[in-house]
Amino acid sequence: MSQAASTADEAAPESRAGTTWRIWGVDFNARMVQAITAAMLVLLVAYDNNYGQPEYAHLVLEAFVPLAVIVLVWHENPRRYGLALGDWRLGLPVAIAGIAIMAVAIAILGQLPDFRIYYTVLAAQRPAWRLILDAGVDMFAWEFFFRGWLLGAFRPRYGTDAIWLQMIPFALMHVWKPELEVLSTIVGGVFFGILAWRTRSFLWGWLLHWFMVAGIILVAAGYI
Repeated sequence: MSQAASTADEAAPESRAGTTWRIWGVDFNARMVQAITAAMLVLLVAYDNNYGQPEYAHLVLEAFVPLAVIVLVWHENPRRYGLALGDWRLGLPVAIAGIAIMAVAIAILGQLPDFRIYYTVLAAQRPAWRLILDAGVDMFAWEFFFRGWLLGAFRPRYGTDAIWLQMIPFALMHVWKPELEVLSTIVGGVFFGILAWRTRSFLWGWLLHWFMVAGIILVAAGYI
């Protein structure tokens, strides 16, 4: 794709994002109303999930629903929302380095009582291979939702502040987890947001997040 075509592809969604809706005499940015309303509905339903295996319900709610909005409502290319390899020369080494660092952290955190209690219940005696697979599916949905869809939706209007905005619901969706993990989501949410911004892909954050979640479950629940 030529540079001119790429620039046009980026500019078109930004111009569409300027459409306003008037609700009870107040003007709102239409794209923000759509994105935030849909996001909150998805997260509220996902939080009170009673639709079978949670990881696969999350895939439908947090990946397929936003993808449908992007393609069917906004008529945009999902690549703009990080569904691409992006700058793999940056993303791959960051993911590898992050996995090495988090392996040490997981070995320590997995021994803490609150992590053991929470993740033993979460594991629900599933075999290790199933836990790894389910964690991958779940984290794909999470990373696409926060670092793909929300980051991409907020970017034209808020620029780099979108990184901080997507971190807020991401952190709040951890409130029932061990306290140390909850607090870490502020830093983690911003880190994954910057990584997605720099690489224009959520996939590298997904690989790292997948390793983190699968690793902490296996260690804390006593599989390894």
